[in-house]
Amino acid sequence: MTMVIKKSDSRRNRKKAEARDQIIATAMDLFSRHGLDGVTVEHIADVADLGKGTIYNYFQTKEDIVVAYMVEKERHVQARVARLSASKGSLAAILTEFLQFQFRMKRPYHKFVRVFLAQMFFRTEQLLPYLVEMQKSIDNNLLILFRRLQERGLLRKDIAIADLVPVFKTIHLGLTGLWAIDGPPFSGTERVLKQEIKLFCEGLETRQ
Repeated sequence: MTMVIKKSDSRRNRKKAEARDQIIATAMDLFSRHGLDGVTVEHIADVADLGKGTIYNYFQTKEDIVVAYMVEKERHVQARVARLSASKGSLAAILTEFLQFQFRMKRPYHKFVRVFLAQMFFRTEQLLPYLVEMQKSIDNNLLILFRRLQERGLLRKDIAIADLVPVFKTIHLGLTGLWAIDGPPFSGTERVLKQEIKLFCEGLETRQ
């Protein structure tokens, strides 16, 4: 009996995950072609071949779908940026590349980043589960990155990495906001990014 229940629960969870993924994929395809304002929940349900109520079982608003999508994209980006700890160059060069890489990966989703940031600031409490999950991924990769840079002698040994992570995340968030407002070709963001990281690293680099 226990095994039957477990199999049933597993099947049910798998179907829920598949329905959620289908909603996100369908919605983001429609948003990309028609814009957020040009798509209704009814339209998403019709194309996804799901009931309107099914969509509301997973997402309260269209914007929630965008947030879920961007959180998943962030996970993919974070899974790759940790590799940059092995890059050659100075501390400033590596951290600059770290941020430039993230913005390159997110460039195709620029308009959705704007929606994500707006929702994050205006509906923080409702979206907290998404944000907490995303922060876990970001924090873990930053800890790995800074620890490896410290081991390589590029970062001062007396710096507490746990204290450094939230400071760097604050810089990243500010640059992301600028990037979202700036828009292509992002020349203003690129200029500020390089200068900000240069100043940030002046007190962190090992002294010869």
